[in-house]
This record gives sequence, structure tokens and C-alpha cells, in this order.
Amino acid sequence: MNQLSVKLIVIYNPFSGRRKIKQLPQKILEILKDSNFDIEIWPTEKASDVILLTEKAIKEKASIVVAAGGDGTINQVASRLVNSGIALGIIPLGSGNGFARHFNIPLKTEKAIEALQYCFTKEIDTVWLNRHCSINVAGVGFDAFISSKFAGVKERGLQGYVKTIIKNIRYKSRDYKVYKGSKLVWQGKAFMISIANATQWGNNVMVNSAALPDDGLMNVVIVKQFSLLHLPKLLSYILKGKLHLSPNSIIFNGTDFTIERLTEGEAHVDGEPLWLGKEININIEPLSLRILSNQPI
Repeated sequence: MNQLSVKLIVIYNPFSGRRKIKQLPQKILEILKDSNFDIEIWPTEKASDVILLTEKAIKEKASIVVAAGGDGTINQVASRLVNSGIALGIIPLGSGNGFARHFNIPLKTEKAIEALQYCFTKEIDTVWLNRHCSINVAGVGFDAFISSKFAGVKERGLQGYVKTIIKNIRYKSRDYKVYKGSKLVWQGKAFMISIANATQWGNNVMVNSAALPDDGLMNVVIVKQFSLLHLPKLLSYILKGKLHLSPNSIIFNGTDFTIERLTEGEAHVDGEPLWLGKEININIEPLSLRILSNQPI
């Protein structure tokens, strides 16, 4: 992106307790002092402020709104920027940072701030589950169940996430029907069903390495019920970025899907837990979000 005189607003949570976040405003102003950005840095006071501040930034006609945080914070900002024409910038501060990793955004805070001057502007698709926005990965089943459990865990980061997975690894597969448009394309017991707009959950753990966030299609990845004896082999496929090649996986590509289940329950969008009904309608809005990416156009 060319250096132009543009209004750049950073939204971040100063109360996370992490030292690098407390120093964030100073670092941004130091690193970008010679840029042509008109910089404003807006801290939050409570979780709901992220959405309110993003809406305020839209009203004030910002050119770029930077989400400084994890995938959940990025999701909240992005969901309000859809179809606004305002670019989403990212300073990744989470533990997984799946969306940032997909677009080669530096994980080191100083490098991510510096990259804001040189990133490419790119338009990507957004995916909607009953009108809840996802820009990276959403789903139902095990990963949604883990997201809901992890939300209440004090130990954050990768270690806390892995411990939560191990503690709940005996999660029972559930019955689903998956429709593509109005056609039933799969029915059975699934361990999880992931909807991938980009490639990974985070920490380079892939959902579908072939997913493209700007092709107008979502990837529905069904992991069928399996025995715990087959878990090591399934994990091997996942860690190698080859879940799509596992005999336990089925992948559908398309623009509109419906997932039916026997009871309401957990779901997630970009790792943020939700509670949705028996029927989940999923659709895509092509090229509806402008972002700053370290990937060439």
C-alpha cells in the first residue's frame, strides 16, 4: 500500500495485563512517527467497547481500523467493517493468531506495526452463520465445544488450550445433516464440522490448506466419528496440514449450506463461542471485507 495521508485508528484492550500491550500506544507512535498516517489509539474499557469503537471509527470516516488483539478481537472489528470500504489492519496479540498467520502478518508486535505502512490492500470473503460473521474458521462440534470451555479457563495461550483439549478428548460425536443449498449431501455422526474461509485454526494447525479467502467459496470440513485408537493418525494428518486427505474427512465447497442437528448447542466464529439453534444457515458474502495483508494481491 502506498504511503498516503490516511486516518488510522487502533483499537486495543489495555487491561489484558500483558506488558507488551501496556506499551503498545508508545510503540505505535514511535514506529510510525515518520509515516503519513493520522494516528488515533482508542483503548477499550470493557469487552463490548470493541464493537462500539469500531462503529465510531466508521462514523468518523477512518481509512484503516487496526485490531490489536487475538482472533476474537479481530473478528469483532471485522464484522463491523464488512461492506464499509474501510481496511482492517491487524496487530496480532493472541495465542493462535490463525488469521494473521494466513496472511503472513508478522507475529512480533514491532514488526506488525511497521508492516502497516507497507501492506497490500486486499478484499476477502466473509462467512455468516445465522448472521454471525466469521472471517477465518467457524464450526460446530468438538472445536466449538472446546472454544466454550476455553472461554472459562484462567490459563490462556497454547498450553491452556492444549490442556483443555486433552481434558475433553472423550467428546462424543453427534448426529448432523448437511445441506448444500437445498440438497442433502451428508448425514451421520461427526466429531466436528468446520467452516474454513482461511486455512488454519492457529499455531499453523490447518483446517484445509487449500482454502482461499477470496474465491467466493467456503470449505465445509466434516470430521466423521472415529475411535480413540485412530486419534494419533488423525492428529498426524492435521499437524501435517493434510486433514483433507484423511479417510475420516469429507470436504464440500460452495456458497450456501445448512447444518441440522438434534439439539441446539455450541458453535464458534473465529474461536469466539456462540450458542445456536438446531438449524444453522451458512452463507458467504464474496469480497465484502477489505484488509491489509502481507501477501501480494
